[in-house]
Amino acid sequence: MTTYPSHQVVYECDQHIANSMLKHKENVHHTMKNAMNRKVRVQTVDHEVIEGIVVGVDTKYVYLNIDPGSTRGFYPGYPPPRPPFHPGYPPPRPPYPGFNPILPLALFNLLTISLLW
Repeated sequence: MTTYPSHQVVYECDQHIANSMLKHKENVHHTMKNAMNRKVRVQTVDHEVIEGIVVGVDTKYVYLNIDPGSTRGFYPGYPPPRPPFHPGYPPPRPPYPGFNPILPLALFNLLTISLLW
């Protein structure tokens, strides 16, 4: 570990591991670019399994269009601010029917990628 005048480094990733992670990210990036507009099932390093359609890929993230009933995901501006719920009135409904949430996933977090169609 290196000590600097104003602070001390408490963790430094091993260079071999860092290089392996970079190679993994590049491989996943290439794979996901080839899976654009296809339905996939991915498993993350945290053992989470997510299904969705690949709608975008950049150098850090893959963007999956997931089922609107899913508890994961977001997209800009949703949910919009809602008026408070008043007893006797039905709860407000989502304003964008058919608009599925987009979930960004970090490329280095993906372990398994399966094409579903």
